[in-house]
Parts: sequence; structure tokens; C-alpha cells
Amino acid sequence: MANRTLLGLSALCVTAVVSLTACGEGRNADARPAGASVSASASPTSPFEGLDPAEIAERSRLAMVKLRSFRVKGTAIAEGKAMTVDVAVAGKANCLGTFGIGGGIGQVRWYGGYTYLKGDRKFWQASVAKEGVSSQQADAVVRLLAGRWLREPAGSTGADDEFPFCDTAAMFTKDASDSALTRGGDTEVNGARGLTLTGKNGAAARTLVVATEGEPYDLRMSVEGGKEPQTVEFSGFNKPVTLTPPPTENVIDMDKLQG
Repeated sequence: MANRTLLGLSALCVTAVVSLTACGEGRNADARPAGASVSASASPTSPFEGLDPAEIAERSRLAMVKLRSFRVKGTAIAEGKAMTVDVAVAGKANCLGTFGIGGGIGQVRWYGGYTYLKGDRKFWQASVAKEGVSSQQADAVVRLLAGRWLREPAGSTGADDEFPFCDTAAMFTKDASDSALTRGGDTEVNGARGLTLTGKNGAAARTLVVATEGEPYDLRMSVEGGKEPQTVEFSGFNKPVTLTPPPTENVIDMDKLQG
């Protein structure tokens, strides 16, 4: 189902020189998570009558690409760790949100051509620890970044590729596997009616829920099974998003850290 690369959270880390790499996660699809509030029925969905699953997925993909703004929220298991994401997207290269990793919380903003990242102590500890630095180096990084936003030009570290939330074209690229999707029954996601499309990717079962009322937006995508199960939901379609840069006095530039 469209290569909706969403929750690439597995790359969330900071290198030994505190080089920012973003998080990103395969926005590969949507599968129903345990305990989720989704109801299903087998009745046909008239807006998509006569369309095959691949055509429905393509309509959904195009609708998402045209959005001015939306919100994506979800959970994932990446590299054996539970992670969360909650991001509001306000057009290309503009977004803000929060991430949970290692018991810590991080904040991210893409604004004015810059990437900003801020985290609490546990967040930075979990991020830096993955880079194989010494405990003394890790502690120094944590102390330096406490209460501050780390800033660098967007795209300078490949972060845009690993964290595609701010580029809808990258998030919702077309996927050849859409041709193997199967059409399921009607369902509801947070009160919005939708149609399910399902598929397999090795050991992973994928499910996409497409809205059947109004525009055919993605409502939910998830992956069950496999190495990195994940679930993301979309909402706030074309709703206003207020985005500003962090206070200058609380910003530290990456080049100063590396200098």
C-alpha cells in the first residue's frame, strides 16, 4: 500500500559528535492493533464501487499529498524498543511534534529551513547511548543539551530521508506492492467511516483504512507481525497548525558543537 513511510523512528539517535539523525519509520501500511477501537462489517462501500484495491490506494495517496496540513500519531517497535510519535504537519518542510523513546520525550520542529530537536535527560541518554560513546561523553552531551534545542539546516544529515513527516511527497510515495492489496469490509476509526485494504509483506500483515466519507484520506495504517510492528492514525485534515521557531536563547547550533 503506497510506500507511506511514516514511523521511521528506528533511526532516532545522536552520534558521538552529537550529529543529529532523525527518526523515521516505514509508513508501509496499517494493521489492526490489539485492543484498538475499530469496528468492521462486510457491507460494500459505494464511493469506491468499481475500483480495485490498487486504484483505491492510489486515490488515497493523491488525497494525502494534496493536504495542506494533518496530524499523525502512533506507536512502533523499532530495534526492540517501544516508541511513540505525535506530529502535526503544516505543508512541506514545516512540522512539529513529540517522540517517546527509552522512557524519555523528545520534541522536533522543522521550520524556516532548519531542524530543531529537544529532549529530556532520558531522551538524550537513550539517543546517545546507541552511538557507542563513552558514558563520560554521553553525560557531557546530556548536560550540554539540557533544556536546549539542537539546530541545523534541514537535510544536512539526511534527516529528511529518515524522517519524512515534513514532506508529504516522500511520506506518500507510490508502492508497487499496492497491486497485491485485497479489499476488506467497512470499518470505523475514531468515528470516521472507512474501507479496509490488506496485504502481506513477508511475515508482516499490513492494513490501510481509507475514508469513505468526504475525501478518501488515510485514517489508519499499521503493520502486525514482522520485526517492526507499528500503527499510525491520521486526523486534523487541513486544520490550522501554529508553528514558530524556538526562542533564540534556547538554541544551540550543530556547527558550534562540532567546531
